Amino acid sequence: MDAPQSPGITEALANLSVIWILAIVAGLTVLRLGLIRVPTPAARSTSEILESGIIAIVLVFLIIRPFVVQAYYIPSPSMEPTLLGKQGSGDRILVNKFDYRLSHPHHDDVVVFLAPKETGWENSDFIKRLIGVPGDRIQVVGGQIVINGKIYKHADVRQALVVAGECGDAARQEAQSGLQDDLQADYHVKFVPEGVRVSDNAGHTKLVSKARLAEILAGPGYPVTVRPGVVIRNGQTLDEPFIAEDPDYDMQIYQGEPLKHDYNPPMPNLEYRGNVGGTEDGISQPQYQREAAQPTQPIPPGKYLMMGDNRNDSNDSTNWGLLDAKRVVGKAQIVFWPPSRVGLIH
Repeated sequence: MDAPQSPGITEALANLSVIWILAIVAGLTVLRLGLIRVPTPAARSTSEILESGIIAIVLVFLIIRPFVVQAYYIPSPSMEPTLLGKQGSGDRILVNKFDYRLSHPHHDDVVVFLAPKETGWENSDFIKRLIGVPGDRIQVVGGQIVINGKIYKHADVRQALVVAGECGDAARQEAQSGLQDDLQADYHVKFVPEGVRVSDNAGHTKLVSKARLAEILAGPGYPVTVRPGVVIRNGQTLDEPFIAEDPDYDMQIYQGEPLKHDYNPPMPNLEYRGNVGGTEDGISQPQYQREAAQPTQPIPPGKYLMMGDNRNDSNDSTNWGLLDAKRVVGKAQIVFWPPSRVGLIH
């Protein structure tokens, strides 16, 4: 699940509807008016406390929360390592709702928005990075490693490195015994020119050299070619040090929608929701090849392209399409919990 949620025990309070807020304020007001009529110091003191509480509730729930700032909890790994999901700690963040009332979102902002129905979580709060604005021409070229003529993708490399002990003995034993359910949620592999950079939820990172990759995947001595996956915006390859993994898919914009070729096994997934005959289940390989041969097209007016920083484990625009600008809620600005993670979001 990619939706940022209000944290734990405070979830019900953070999501109280306006009707409930008004009912609580009305109830407290009636109680305060009743106490005013009681001529005792205790009643007067309680009345003053209730008055302060009513003002605080109105400010927080009817002014600050809808228009200024709101707290959210990050449950999924889709924005790692920028924001950690619950397996990494579950970051608590503050979202600024005021900035976007005065200006438009900018490139690389981390944005909370209401998810469209195509996500399967309609009107839930999602959080992604804004990669493309109207007029941008975006293209994604998936990463790959080639050894002895065989192509390896991120899932292949991740599994092989864990089994080979490059992520620690505990991870290797879990993978070999079948106890490790989701390697992708626990370990990230980023293809870099020198080899593969492996990281985990605890922030530990190591570089596995090309020579070691050859030894693990094919045999010692084989030459290794590493092509990192990249995002290209208006002809310029983006420098994205904040991502967990480089993309494992090809994508471009065609007739106002992302046209995507996902290399993850068991079969390539060809996704396109535009008006060239595609369905929610994808399009045919020949049709994809015809459309993908066309240059990537500009993002239409009023639309944004949103991507998770954990590129290969994110339910984002490359899966469900471009985002309507009117669905934007605010800019993720600060991590306020846990203490070790406090800081601005970049």
